Amino acid sequence: MSSNRVLTDIDILWRIFEYSDSSQNYHNALVSKIWSNEALSILWRNLDLLLPLLSLLGPMTLVSKQHELPYYKYVRLIRSEDWAVFRRYSSRVRSIRHMWPHPSFSDSVFMDIIIASRVSFSFELLPNLQRLSSDDNPFIEKWMPLFINKSLSALYIHASGSADMHLLTRTLSHLPNLCPNLRGLSLMTELQLDDAPQFDEALSSLLLLQEISISSTLLSLSTVNTLAHLPHLEIFTIIADDIDEEWTLPAMPLPDAFPSLTTFSSETAGFRCIASFLEAYEPRELRTLHVHSVGTESHTTYHSVFAAVASACPNIKDICLQILIAGHIEVSHQFSTPLLSVIPCHILDLTSLELGSPPPLKLDVDCMKTLLTALPSLHTLKLVETTGPPTLPLSALSELAPLCPGMRFLTLYVDTKHVSASAPPDGAIFPCLEVLDVLLSPLESPARNVAMFLGSVLPLACVVKRLHGKDRADDMRWEPVIDFLPLIFELRGAKQASGAVTALDDETQFSLCI
Repeated sequence: MSSNRVLTDIDILWRIFEYSDSSQNYHNALVSKIWSNEALSILWRNLDLLLPLLSLLGPMTLVSKQHELPYYKYVRLIRSEDWAVFRRYSSRVRSIRHMWPHPSFSDSVFMDIIIASRVSFSFELLPNLQRLSSDDNPFIEKWMPLFINKSLSALYIHASGSADMHLLTRTLSHLPNLCPNLRGLSLMTELQLDDAPQFDEALSSLLLLQEISISSTLLSLSTVNTLAHLPHLEIFTIIADDIDEEWTLPAMPLPDAFPSLTTFSSETAGFRCIASFLEAYEPRELRTLHVHSVGTESHTTYHSVFAAVASACPNIKDICLQILIAGHIEVSHQFSTPLLSVIPCHILDLTSLELGSPPPLKLDVDCMKTLLTALPSLHTLKLVETTGPPTLPLSALSELAPLCPGMRFLTLYVDTKHVSASAPPDGAIFPCLEVLDVLLSPLESPARNVAMFLGSVLPLACVVKRLHGKDRADDMRWEPVIDFLPLIFELRGAKQASGAVTALDDETQFSLCI
């Protein structure tokens, strides 16, 4: 391909300009007409502020008055020739993320636009806009109908402070008509609704909605039931404004609810509350469940979640249960069996399981064998406990490896006492493991022994990680294991390549590494 063809090929130029920064594309836009068109399309594709766009309709000035936030307004009236300039660039805009902090705009700015265009709110200022985000700015709810259009697929609204919730409800009422192809909606606020029925009516009209992220303050029982009837809703995320305060998710038995829901995430709702939600609505297509709790959890509440999942969500693939506030664990002495024993053994499709800051897991070899045998599809297992003495011996990895044919990410709090440098007799190796995270596990055997053992059971190029704790001395003891394990893998790989596949029992190998 000739150099001239390369310099004028639209697809190639687009790829080059996509990887160029803004200053480079400013210069690219000055090279030629073809380059200018493509470079400007990249520059105007994603905007962080409305100011550059609205400034195309006329010069603006920043007004600062005492006891008022600064705001922009037009210096003069919008002229007909200003529209030609505006439309030349506005059609390029695909995304606007109105970020904070930023000065606001006078209402006169939007009134001037309406008057100058001589059309109703159906006029599409940004005909190709696909994503619009507002961050805590009341004007954006008030004047948003000017910006939304038939191309819009994702809308993010953050209303707080003195924002009028009526504006939010009114904005939502415009969505079915002005952006019928809306697929994603995010509504964030710490305020309560002042017109829940109208709010629910607006949501019920978004029949193509696939993803919603919504503040817990907006979720009444009627709103949850409204969302439950949306036929294409796949992702339901609940966001809490106060991550230190637990709230209750309302639920009631409802047939044929959430027919397409595949992902459900919640912040700060308790596990028992989530279990009630799953039991009431039975989202049969659910694949992913992520719950972050700030409440006090126990074996009983964990059991309620797993029981609800097994009953209502037979095709679940990804479970993450995390306690956000350390110490919110109720240890009941009536549960003498390990917590993991409450996981139903027939969730055969489960591929990822993460428990963050759980009650004491009391892990041992038999418990892990039972878990891994029951969940043959696991490729990610993260048991994130970091307090108390670890109970699972590191040497158990050689026994667990044959049960983990697909395991790629493994996080375990392990006991490193009595680790031998000799390779296990059966030579068991995890075939697919990419990362082994030992959390805050103390190193209580010689680093040489631990490194040689891990080098014999982990696959080549597997990465070993450890969290940094308060005890710097403990961190330093792990450093030679983590830093020089790749060299041990390299030695093992060289042996395998030469056909001498033997155990790593040569003590000089690790000595050379350090």
